[in-house]
Formats: sequence, C-alpha cells, structure tokens
Amino acid sequence: MFVSRIFTMIIIAVTHYTAFAQEDSSVEMSKTKLAIVSGVSASFIVAGHIQNYDAWWKGKRSAFHFADDGVKYLHADKLGHNYFTFVMSDVVGNSFHWTGIEKSLALFYGGSIALLFQLYVEAEDGTHPDLGFSVGDGIADITGAYYPLLQNEFPYLKNFTFKYSIIDAGNVSKGKHKTVIDDYESQYFWCSAKIPYLIFPSDNFLANFFNIAIGYSVKGIEGNKSNAHSELYLAFDYDFEAIPIEGEFASVLKHIFNYVHFPSPMIRISPSVVTYGLRM
Repeated sequence: MFVSRIFTMIIIAVTHYTAFAQEDSSVEMSKTKLAIVSGVSASFIVAGHIQNYDAWWKGKRSAFHFADDGVKYLHADKLGHNYFTFVMSDVVGNSFHWTGIEKSLALFYGGSIALLFQLYVEAEDGTHPDLGFSVGDGIADITGAYYPLLQNEFPYLKNFTFKYSIIDAGNVSKGKHKTVIDDYESQYFWCSAKIPYLIFPSDNFLANFFNIAIGYSVKGIEGNKSNAHSELYLAFDYDFEAIPIEGEFASVLKHIFNYVHFPSPMIRISPSVVTYGLRM
C-alpha cells in the first residue's frame, strides 16, 4: 500500500512540475525522453526495494516504531544515506534536465524523488522489529537529496562533493552480510574539496584536477563490538570533469566517475597515523 502511494505521489509530481516547466519556460520538453527517464527511474526504485527486502525486510513485522541506530554503526549509516540519496537525486535530476525540463526544476524533482524513496525505506524499517524509523537517517536523506539543487543555486558548493569507495573487509565471505553494500566496515565515505583551486584559482589543469578528500569508515562493529571505532582519512582525489575532453558521452562519463573515490595516496589520521600507497 505504501509503495502504491509513493508512486502515486511521483506521478502527481511529474504531471505538476512538467506542466509548470512547459508554461513558465522556453525549454521544449521531449515526451519520449521523459517516458524513458520515468521508466528507468521506476525500474531502479523497484530494484532498490527488492535489494532492501532481501537484505533487511524478510521475516516478522512489528508495529511502527522509531530507533536510534547511530551508535550501532558509529554514524556510518548516516553518511551512507546522505551519499546514496545524493547520487540518486543527481542522476534523476540531470536525467530530467536531459528531457528538456529547466535545470533547477529538474534537480528539485530529482531530489524529491530520491527523498520520497528513502523515506519509504525508513517507513518500511519502522515496521520491522530489528530496525525502526531513524530520524537521523531521514535528516541525512534530506541533505543528500537536495545537495545537487543547492550546488546549482550556489555554484561555490560545486567545490565540495560526496564520493564513495569500497575495500572489502571480508565480512561477506564470512557470511555476516550478503553484499558489501550492507557491510559498513567495507565502505568509505568521502567529502572531496577543490582545495588547490580554492587556494590558487587558475585555469591550470593540475589545480583543477587534483582535490583533497577527507574520508570516514568504521571497524569492529561486527560481533561483540569491543573494538568498535571510527577511522578518518586524508587522501588525494580527482575531479574528472576537469579533463579537457568534450562531447556529451564524455561529459556524462566524467560526471559518473566523480561519484567514486579512485585509488590515491592516503593517510589515516585517526585513531592512529598510518600512511598508504595507492588505496581506495
């Protein structure tokens, strides 16, 4: 029932904001592209539901309740919600812009779709005894959902973006999780900043390509949690959109690459200092 309500809200939003864009802008919208984007977006939402059901929602249900799971995962789950909602919002928003909808309106639409889906996930969590609706997750969903829109409205924010990387901690092979996406010990969440460019504004390729990123991960949260702790990292990062290759396909590819933190020299700065070579 809740799923059908979510899709109904999405359809209403599409109809309303599409009509608004047509009436109040000179942008010509392609109905064919809109149909493609709507269909693909719906398919990914269904796939996300299936993945969550398989990983978390099987089994008994309970009365709706709230839960504070920040301590359990040392807040890595909040960064996960922020990142994945950000990516979903950005992908859907830019896809709707591709259909001809004005950029700000398309990003607002993408953020709203991403937020509705994530709130649906939280609502489902709230009906399972081992989970619960997390207000902290909801807040992280909001920040991720509308960050692409904020970047568009306030261009200075484009100097800061969220990225993600995986280093398998071995918990999947031990049977503790089905996929690394469910294993926070294998996941690293990054905030990448164009520090060289901000210090030395220039058209120089190196100043634009190399960023500095701060990363967060957790360890020891499985089992008895006696050694549970968070870890902070500093690393070089890359802005692939600075690469001077033109073309629509190249632009899309560079934008997608910027969702990921690729291997680079890295330093762990907490809980102790450890230097690495190339590392995700």
